[in-house]
Amino acid sequence: MNFIFFILVASFWSGSFVAIQPLVKAMPPIAAGALRIGVAIIFLTILLSIKKIPLIVAKEIRWRVWLTGLFAFGLPFSLLFWGEKSVSPGLAGIINGTVPIWVFILGAIFSPGAEAITGRKVTGLALGILGVLLIFLPKLLTTNANSSLLGALAVAGMAWSYATGVLLNRSLFTKNVALHPFANLYQQLLAGFLAISTLSVFFEGWPHPQSWAPSSTVLWGEIYLGCFSTTLAFMMFYHLIKAWGSVRAATVTYVVPTLALGFDLILNGTRPLLNELFGVCAVTLGVVILNLPKRAGPTESQPLKPAE
Repeated sequence: MNFIFFILVASFWSGSFVAIQPLVKAMPPIAAGALRIGVAIIFLTILLSIKKIPLIVAKEIRWRVWLTGLFAFGLPFSLLFWGEKSVSPGLAGIINGTVPIWVFILGAIFSPGAEAITGRKVTGLALGILGVLLIFLPKLLTTNANSSLLGALAVAGMAWSYATGVLLNRSLFTKNVALHPFANLYQQLLAGFLAISTLSVFFEGWPHPQSWAPSSTVLWGEIYLGCFSTTLAFMMFYHLIKAWGSVRAATVTYVVPTLALGFDLILNGTRPLLNELFGVCAVTLGVVILNLPKRAGPTESQPLKPAE
């Protein structure tokens, strides 16, 4: 069953990049991201009410949970939806695969000494940076690719924001072992919705009355993104962290870029560029090397990392 959950999480997250593109062509992109979180909140409220799981967290940590929600949902969804106006879903999926690399870099900067810097990790980091350069250099060297470059940079900002959210979540779960993961997810979605809605009104203005009656394409796309790619995917991912540990569960990120390229090719006919293929290979290999578990000694077992 856990293996089925693993496949579903990878598929839901990969498919989200394809599902986003028609939405940002039909309505303002940041508003589309806000609608995704809104659908997720409604669906999660129903699920948690049925399971009788509390929707609130302790007052003393609520501000930290909401700050994490800003980086885990509000800011990255804004950047991702805006960026996909000018980049392909496959490329967005590739850039999303750099999240573990950013986690390592930001963790080394803001929590020095928390994790040993080894030759293996430096090699993984170097491969990841090489992959990013392979993806971005052609856009930097092409003068007529400004729109595509800005979109790719926005999606890269999404990856950086996700990484910040991972580190904040890791700290939350480490210091608050009684924090229920689903209540944490619910509160972070609320914070993300407030943030992304504010950004949408500020940059895109108040929603036009016509946007309150979206087309069937937009409606089904938002249902898929909110219910499956957000709510169910994160609930299954948290289950995998509990069942397998965070290191093994996080290997789902290795699969997402390749599946995103495959979905984009099958559904949209978008063929990845050669530099993008080399880039996804370098990034994936770098992430795998970065996350290889430390070999346990003859009398010690490998400890699990805190849930992310």
